[in-house]
Order: sequence, then C-alpha cells, then structure tokens
Amino acid sequence: APGTDTTPADHRETHTLIKKATLLVILFVAATTLGADPELITRAERKDFAETSLYADVINFVNSAVSRSPKLRAGAFGASAGGLDLPLVVVSAEGIATPEEARLYDLPVVLLAANIHAGEVEGKEALQILLRDVVEGALDEVILNQVLLVVPIFNADGNDKLGDNRGDDGPELAGIRYNGQNLDLNRDFIKLDTPEVRALIQLIRSWNPVLYVDMHTTNGSLHREPVTYTTMANENCSETLKQYMWEEFFPGVSATLKETYGIHSIPYGNFDDRTQPTKGWSNHAFEARYSTNYVGLRNIFTVLDENYSHADFKTRVLSSHAFVRSIIEYTHNHIGEMRQLLVDEAVRTREGLVQHGWITAFDVGKLQDITIESYEFETRRIPENELENYPPWLNGVLVEKTDVLKDYTVPYFNRTVATATIDLPEAYVIPNACGETIENLQAHGIIIERIEREIPATVERFLIEEVATADRPNQGRVTLDIRGDWVSEKTSLEAGSFMVPMRQPLARLIPVLLEPDGADSLARWGFFSSWIVPQWSRGFNPYPVLRLNEIPDGIRMRTYTP
Repeated sequence: APGTDTTPADHRETHTLIKKATLLVILFVAATTLGADPELITRAERKDFAETSLYADVINFVNSAVSRSPKLRAGAFGASAGGLDLPLVVVSAEGIATPEEARLYDLPVVLLAANIHAGEVEGKEALQILLRDVVEGALDEVILNQVLLVVPIFNADGNDKLGDNRGDDGPELAGIRYNGQNLDLNRDFIKLDTPEVRALIQLIRSWNPVLYVDMHTTNGSLHREPVTYTTMANENCSETLKQYMWEEFFPGVSATLKETYGIHSIPYGNFDDRTQPTKGWSNHAFEARYSTNYVGLRNIFTVLDENYSHADFKTRVLSSHAFVRSIIEYTHNHIGEMRQLLVDEAVRTREGLVQHGWITAFDVGKLQDITIESYEFETRRIPENELENYPPWLNGVLVEKTDVLKDYTVPYFNRTVATATIDLPEAYVIPNACGETIENLQAHGIIIERIEREIPATVERFLIEEVATADRPNQGRVTLDIRGDWVSEKTSLEAGSFMVPMRQPLARLIPVLLEPDGADSLARWGFFSSWIVPQWSRGFNPYPVLRLNEIPDGIRMRTYTP
C-alpha cells in the first residue's frame, strides 16, 4: 500500500539486498579493471573515485582505446565555443567511420552522449569504461548489429573549470554547468546559439540514430535507487514512441539492470510534496529546449539518464555504466523493431500531422504507479532569521531523511493531457529578410522552399495584442510572451519569400519553432523582435510569418539551398 512502513524484517531484507548489490558492483569493477591496460584505466579509477577526468585525460583515453581496437574509430564532430575539439568515437564490429558506411552495411545507430553539464560527470567516466569494454571484447556480440556513437565529453569548455561540487557525494572538484559562452547547452536545442549544440544536431542529421541517450546527474528528492530515467515528454512528441518506451523499453532495460548488475532504478522525478511523499512523483520538464524532448520531436527514441547525486561517486559511475550496458543490450535485441517504428512514425508525421490537433495547453496526468525506495522523513521549520540562507522553494521547511527505510508506492505524473489544440496549416511563409530564422530552420534540417514569383493567396496573419518581456535575460536572450490571434486575409506572397511545407518528416518541429505564442518558439526567443516591436510606437506590427491552409494553384517554388 502507498507509504506502508517497513518492518524490522523488511529492513534486514533490504540491507541484505543492498549488500548484495554492493558486492555485485565491487565484483563488476574488479572484473573490468583487474589486469587492464594501465592506459585504459580512467582518472576516476586511478584516484579511487576521488577525482574526475580532465579534458586531456579523456582525449588520451580515447586515443589509447582506438589504437588498441579496429572496432573503434575516433574524430571530432565539431568544436566548442572555446575552440576545443568535441570527441566522437564510432563503435562497430566493422570498424565503420562514416554514416555512409553505416547505411551501406544497413546498421542502425545508437548515440550516447555525456557531460552536457560538465559538473555532472559520471556519464563521462562510464562511457570511457564502455570503450574499454570494446577493447577487451566484452561487447563483441552486442555491436554485431548496431553502431554506437560515443560522445564522452560534450561540454568540453566547462569540464576543466573546476569548482566545488553541488554538495553531493561526488568528486571534490568538478566542472561547471555552462559552456564557454556561459550558456546551458541543455537549454539551447531550439535557438541554437551554441556551436556545440549545432554540431550535435548536425551529427544527428548525418547519422540518423534510432536512440539518443543523454547522461546527467540529479540532486533532487531523496531515495535509494542510484539510476533514474525518462524519455521524450513534450506534449507534441509521438504518443506511439512514448508508449513503446514506457511499456517495452524501460521495463526491459530496468529488468536487465537489476537482474544482471544488481542495480535498482526508477523513473526520473521528484516528490510533489516533500512533506507528504505519498502525494506522488512528477517530472515537469516538457519544453522542447531540452535535448531529449527536442530529439523526440524529430521522431527519434530518447533516454534521459539522471544518476543520483546522493549516492557515492563510485556507485554512480558503475551504475551509470551498467545502465548504458543494459540499454545497448536491449537495443541489440530490439533495434530492428525500434527502427521500423521510427520509419512508420516518420511517414505518419509527413502525411498526417496536419490532420491532427496541435496541443497548445495541457494538464499533467498520471502515467503509471511506481514504487520508490526511500526513507522516513522528518520536517522542521527554518527559523525566520535564517530564511535568507535557504532557497525560497523550500517554503520555510526543511525535510530530512531518517535512518528508517521506507518504500512509497505512488502515482507517477509524467503524461500530458491536452486541454487546448489548434489546427495546423499546410505551410508557413517567412519573409525574405528573416535571415536568422532561415538559418535556424536549416540548421535543424527542415525543408524550405523558395517562392519564385509573386502569387495571390489567402493566408492567416497573427495580429499581436500584447507583448510582455521577461524581467531579466534568459540564456543570453530577452524572451517575449506574445498574445494575439490568427485572422484570415487575402494578400500576395512575395517573390523570394520562403515557404516551409508541413508535409515533411520533421513536421513536429515546425510549429514548435514558428507558432509565435508557443513555449519555445523562435518568436519567444527574440528572433522576430525587430519585426513586431516598431520604433516610436506603442503598438505592434503583425507577426511576419504567415500560415497557408491551402497552397495556391500555380505557385512556383524551388528547394532552397544557400
């Protein structure tokens, strides 16, 4: 039952399980490091998990691994804002080096990326250990029918800017969250202001992975499982793909993680009410700016791996490694069906998305019931004279765990339930002078047409009633909250303007970018500010992007390439 207290016998059983799991982890790390090549021992392992790898450590490790195995090919897929190479290791039985070779061998691709936040470091260590597994032959069978793309250190600039950790049980010093531009890479997947994210999207476009795994650390609610996970959560991601992840993928992966490696895991989230854990467990990160939601909108399976920061660093690294191993063991057995699901979804998106309502508002509903292995908690009020020392979201109350173990079976709130939808057009039309917007769409890989001659058309134009600017910049931009309505009118489409047809495989991304009042639209991020806020006026110009509910007969277009 939800919140049922455990008995002394339960405590003994739980401690026994923990000891068994710890023993499995110790045996596992011993098996992976005992007798290993000294150059294939990570910095974390050499320092007894008191330190994390620096950028040079990772590069040296990658070079050493590649020199020892024909199954590994390495290079850079881009450069950081500070000019550092972003390392990529391609893992395959055939020694594949390019996406063209992967297509030639008809091999599906899995992309594993770590260190997008350079203070969250166990994924970086785990992927290095994974490369050692390849060198030692431990993954020979697993890589027979798939290619692994390994990005061990995505935020290269932030990695060596060492500072105190976030108060977790990790290495004493770790990197920072931000890249060399002081921007959060995991908030940049729509606006594309960072070279790192642009490079990663180009990598995704080139290799077209079936699955993308993004490795993080979470420091939220207190529980005992060292691994948490979720997948694409945006309200307009494919329900078919979401359903597969929750009903097939995660049950299979978590079972392997527990049965093979002795590691428990739960869906990512936090208690809705820290003082009353039985109320539920929730994830509220639905915006498209996050990597796993963005990639999900491209109709690619995604995993957000959030390793638990209150576990010790050694446990986190080894649990993270075991989780990735469990994932690629699952894809080894199911990659064919997963790839076919993506092909089918791409066709449905291209042919049918315009016929379905686009969600513009939603409630968060229960996805499933889950059991969280946690503790009994005690609460105490923060003295009024100490409130300024604590974040306001604590609401003046500290919640502290006791030594009493307690499991909570609670609803998991991670499902979007539409409360408002709009109809989508057949295409959007963008003025010729909106160069920043066109460059952004092209970087995403969206198909754009150029209108060759002026032609009359019935369009919808968004008339703006209100624009509110944020109190302070967010991720380097002053965001706008735009309110208004689409109205129908007859006009002429100008020669040289751009048309973005909705009947294309990446159609789910287009309204995210171009619907002006969306949570992550380009308009919200300030791409059209000079267009909609005229000088010397208190009013607003119409939003410059038009909707076409019907593409005019006789329109002449050509695919746009700069």
